[in-house]
Amino acid sequence: MLRTWLKLFFRNSKKNWLNVVVNILGLTLGFAGLLIVLLYFNDELSYNKTNPDKNEIFRVIHKMSDGDVWATSTNVEGPKYKEDIPEIKDYYLSDSWYENSLVKVGDKELYTRDILKGEPNFFDFFSFKIVEGNTETFKQTRNNAALSEKQAKIFFGKESAIGKSIDVSGRIYTITTVYKIEGKHYFMPEMVLQYKKQPLDIRWGNFSKALFVKTVENPNLADLEEKALAVWYENEVLPSSKRDGITPEKFMEKYGTTPVFEAIEDIRLKTISDDAGPEGSGNYQLILIMLSLSVLLIIISCVNFINLSIASATQRAKEVGVKKTFGLSKATLVRQYALEIVLQSFIAFLLSLLFVELLLPYFNEFMDKEISILEIDLLVKVALLAIVISLLIGIIPALYLSKFKSVEVLKGNISRSKKGVLARNIMLGIQFLISGFFLTGSIIINKQVGYMIEKDLGFKGDQVVMVSMNKYKDRYKNYLLAKNELVKHPNIETVTSNSFIIGGGSSNSTNFNYKDISVQTNANAIDYNYLDVMNIKLVKGRELKEEIASDTTKNVLINETLAKALHIYDDPIGKKLSAGFQGDNNDGKNLEVVGMVKDYHITGLDGKIPPTVFMHWNSFDWMKQNFWTIQFKIKPDNVEETLDFIEEYWNENIEQGYPFNPVFVDKRFARTYKKYEKQQTLFFILTSIVIMVSLLGLFALATLTIQQRLKEVAIRKTLGASVKEIIFQLVKSFLKITVIASVILIPIAYYFMQNWLENFVYRINMPIWPYILTPIVLVILVFTVVGVKAVNATKIDLIKYLKFE
Repeated sequence: MLRTWLKLFFRNSKKNWLNVVVNILGLTLGFAGLLIVLLYFNDELSYNKTNPDKNEIFRVIHKMSDGDVWATSTNVEGPKYKEDIPEIKDYYLSDSWYENSLVKVGDKELYTRDILKGEPNFFDFFSFKIVEGNTETFKQTRNNAALSEKQAKIFFGKESAIGKSIDVSGRIYTITTVYKIEGKHYFMPEMVLQYKKQPLDIRWGNFSKALFVKTVENPNLADLEEKALAVWYENEVLPSSKRDGITPEKFMEKYGTTPVFEAIEDIRLKTISDDAGPEGSGNYQLILIMLSLSVLLIIISCVNFINLSIASATQRAKEVGVKKTFGLSKATLVRQYALEIVLQSFIAFLLSLLFVELLLPYFNEFMDKEISILEIDLLVKVALLAIVISLLIGIIPALYLSKFKSVEVLKGNISRSKKGVLARNIMLGIQFLISGFFLTGSIIINKQVGYMIEKDLGFKGDQVVMVSMNKYKDRYKNYLLAKNELVKHPNIETVTSNSFIIGGGSSNSTNFNYKDISVQTNANAIDYNYLDVMNIKLVKGRELKEEIASDTTKNVLINETLAKALHIYDDPIGKKLSAGFQGDNNDGKNLEVVGMVKDYHITGLDGKIPPTVFMHWNSFDWMKQNFWTIQFKIKPDNVEETLDFIEEYWNENIEQGYPFNPVFVDKRFARTYKKYEKQQTLFFILTSIVIMVSLLGLFALATLTIQQRLKEVAIRKTLGASVKEIIFQLVKSFLKITVIASVILIPIAYYFMQNWLENFVYRINMPIWPYILTPIVLVILVFTVVGVKAVNATKIDLIKYLKFE
């Protein structure tokens, strides 16, 4: 029985090879797309999953009164939460990002990346596997350090690291613990160090650290956040509102801070802040888009499969009649024909595994990942899904075939039911709808990404090279030294610096006040020539000047966004502002606006330009702690030679032993829309695949449909119909379906693409022409594909089809 069935299967496959190829190819691409997306999603979801306390550990972030969300916390709130909130058992405070430093090991100095500094209880929150030593010894004194297994081998080779000493920035540490990082976590440092002493800063407005809390089991998150807000209200709002002479309600409106507790396993993909930690954030939106598109690809492949199976059913009608005559039951027929489709699906699934294995290296490079196909649990789930899909798409044509009446089909009387034709047309319309959506979406995404690339950013960084500084000590002093020396090179036009660097980085933020208006504002420390170097325009007033003493103390510039927020845009010059911070050399009061800077983009086009105050580095001495980069404007001639000169000077005079990593400012900013370029590329690839699968399906369906109408064509020709009339009759039904699908497509595509565009603060207006172009393209493609078959149909031998009439 099985042998006979297999013979019939292969004979039918050989006879209808185009159908089989289209079916298997479509499902192969669908399964492959889904598998890759699920592997990627699974990798992103794996962050913090292996932490045994993941359900009790939360990161504390803060919603500000202006709508911003800050990922950092203050030093003081952790101890207060533990003291005042019974559900909080412990807290961990650390730097929010890794350090890189030269580490002295014996007589060697080794540049080491990913150093985390924090409180002693790191391993109570991040329970890595301990290879040597133990975590209790690590907590005994603050001069103890822990190394990853990889870093321990770099430092000490095959020798044990326990008890050895290392020198980091002049401080001696003893290695007590060697750990191995298994899985993926919020922090994955190569070295864990401890603060010299417990941070004692009791200011509730100094947000600079990462804070995690550990709670009792199954905490009520809403209650926790309510109690944390009460702690803020009692310790910050009440005393500060009394100091400022305003009501607590007014203080909350102007400066209010609301703590939010984020579950550690949700941070990677679902954080509401713009900072998911030093290991970066996942692109949840991209995952959802890819998952949706891969599902649509499977749907279009399934529609193809069902459509072609039903359309080719008439070719197997006599086979059904004979089998029924010999006594085969309807259930047996359904089972046999469904198994044929399951077998094709199984072949498609195996091919999809091969395709994914070949594609993964390129996908990993594109997405900067290290994903392996050897995820057995996921493969089993996708295999089960493939079986379910196979049964669903197999049962429909199988039931259709099994309903043929033996007497009728053996006489050759097979008529196409109106319900069957309607169902096929609906499925064909779904194909066109999905293909049209992909095409329209691809055009709009290309338009938006092109707009981002071409938009005037308000600065010019194509000839400005940025170099990061690594040594913490004397950074500003080394900058002044480099500035005076490097400008002597004929290809270096000038040297400058600022704190809030283009492309994103560290920034200081506080409230700036004018009269009764208060605005959360970024403070950007700059050198006198910064605006000129970056070609940033002034709208009103003047730049900061070296010869004016007050320009290093009380005079500031503001950008247009801040001027509008303070309601002084028309006349900003001379206005006096007060800052929420102060320094030893500056009380932060009566800062005079001497110029208004034209808005320019800093962190990308998917975020607003923040209100910004520009001041000189010397205005507040502590600002020099935020000195991280030097920027060189170089001539376009002999760029490599100029960079080699800067590197040589750098290694000899500025930072010996540290890496030299120059980057052009415009290329650094371009990273901010990298994820949207990836969306553009993925959408283009998927659009091409979907249209290709749709056209192949359409070609196969047109072949079968026209083949069933060849007798009609012969009769029409005999009765004198012209070639054009015959072609139109054959193409008409397909064109009608295309037009109807295009009309339905417009509101659906508009809704989803409008939602996508709303991710961008600076975006194109929704263009109309893609909604006009897409139906035209679909009609042309349909007419071309079906028209080829229709033209061939008009060339048939009339006698062959009319000899029995």
